[in-house]
Amino acid sequence: MSPLSVGPKVAHLTTIDLSLRYLVMPQLLAARDLGGEAIGISASGPHVEELERAGIRHIPLHSSTRGMDILADVRAARELWAILRRERPEVLHTHNPKPGLYGRVLGRLARVPVVVNTVHGVYATPDDRWSKRLVVYALEAVASRFSDVELVQSAEDFALLTRWRITRPARTRLLGNGVDLARFDPSRFTESDRSQIRAEVGIDGDAIVVGMVGRLVAEKGYPELLAAAQRLDHSFVVVCVGPDDPEKGDALPRRMVEDAEKAGVRFLGMRTDVDRLYAAMDLFVLPSHREGFPRAAMEAAAMGLPVIATDIRGCREVVEDGVNGLLFPVGDVDALTAAVVDLGTDSARRRAMGRAAIRKAAERFDERKVVSTVMDAYAGAAAGKGLAWLAPQGAEVTTRSALRSDAAHLARLHLDAITTGFLPRLGRPFLRVLYRALIGWNDSVVVVADKGGVVGFVAGVADTGRFYRHFVIRHGLVAAVAAAPRLARPSLLRRAVETLRYGGGVDVAAELLSTAVDVSVRGQGIAHRLGDSFLAEMTGLGVSEVKVVVGADNSAAIALYESLGFVTAGTIEVHARETSLEMVWSPQ
Repeated sequence: MSPLSVGPKVAHLTTIDLSLRYLVMPQLLAARDLGGEAIGISASGPHVEELERAGIRHIPLHSSTRGMDILADVRAARELWAILRRERPEVLHTHNPKPGLYGRVLGRLARVPVVVNTVHGVYATPDDRWSKRLVVYALEAVASRFSDVELVQSAEDFALLTRWRITRPARTRLLGNGVDLARFDPSRFTESDRSQIRAEVGIDGDAIVVGMVGRLVAEKGYPELLAAAQRLDHSFVVVCVGPDDPEKGDALPRRMVEDAEKAGVRFLGMRTDVDRLYAAMDLFVLPSHREGFPRAAMEAAAMGLPVIATDIRGCREVVEDGVNGLLFPVGDVDALTAAVVDLGTDSARRRAMGRAAIRKAAERFDERKVVSTVMDAYAGAAAGKGLAWLAPQGAEVTTRSALRSDAAHLARLHLDAITTGFLPRLGRPFLRVLYRALIGWNDSVVVVADKGGVVGFVAGVADTGRFYRHFVIRHGLVAAVAAAPRLARPSLLRRAVETLRYGGGVDVAAELLSTAVDVSVRGQGIAHRLGDSFLAEMTGLGVSEVKVVVGADNSAAIALYESLGFVTAGTIEVHARETSLEMVWSPQ
């Protein structure tokens, strides 16, 4: 994992708190453990207390709902906008479907520095009608243009999204999925434990237990499972673990559940001890109609259970047919029943598949790898924007010549670190133009400090007068447009003219124009290293003297330049009634 140098405020957005607890908890804890603030944004629910006990601050999204309700979604989006403007997180991590759509757009509009989205499963399958796929793909394409990184759990979804360029391939990463392999470890449970757990739920020790974990909705394949249960003899017991989900349109009718209970199916409701329950099962089924990358199937595999699942995206990534489980067609009750009977009555085959399932889980389903990929995505996106607070902590600071793509980072550092003087008043767009011009000028020296992102810089030219003339001729119009809103003020326009007229009080053409270091790495000698590199490159250009103009009251900058060998040559007023020192350096 690439740890973060300065812990940012990381906010995860989901529909309900259950998703925060069971889908992204490890990622929230990783941000917390690295010194940042972890925030969960969702509808409130029974899991909020547990999140907050773990040091995760929860912000309620009162209008968030899992059902189809456009007005509620609009209200939830308005609430999120207010939250983002108030909280100002450094990272917003959204999770689809609904929060991933409006969350990405609002995150970018609210100027959250890093916006990341996880695609838990594209909400349309290849078997869906084209009209549905077109709408889903179009919405995903639009929303993904507002994010910095798209993390896709399913390899099949990844191939689809990148092949059709629904997401931008350069910003799309295959995430995979994982579970806590230390928790879902069959060696934690003995045969005595298994017998005790079975006794707790009233299951005979010799029964073949067929387990299912998932919300009680038709999309999870419960109607098919319950139909198959009716065909099994009394040596089988079907156990269903999961909560009701009344907000969903396909929630199981109460009558269907009651009829299944009469036939011997056990409904255990929402449970937090599913690891214990897996230990009591003989095989696991997931007859789902649509999946992204099913967590319950991964948990069962890690616990050494053969998995019988539908032959769909996501399930195919957990189950290798005939190796660690069996695949069957969606909705095919006959095939599901046959697969359960086949494995249920062949203990040797179950054991062989269980061993294969454990091996695959160890190779593919370790949540630590997933968390590491997520943290690296944050760091990479931040580094691409020159944001040092997400640079890899152990990375060495190196110096290099600036690239044109660094101009925006230099403009940001200038505004953040050089708060006095005239140039910051012209705004970031103007500074971007200025630094692009400096980096592209043949007789300039622009050196940056890089720590997985730009954390400092120094810039100067071999001939100040020539550069200013070049800047006015080649970049003046663009610079004027960029600064126009600020230059409408007469005082700033006057100061701009004074700057362009400035020729210096001593006869030295070469000048160090600006230097800045991010607050996260100050006190490490980086400014001095930048200064040494700058002066060495100036010497390489044949420059024998370099000057710098610094405010007379800027004691920190004066001390830095003195340590580099600059000496005070006099005073000057670049702008009326503002005294500055002119300092000059020459090789020893």
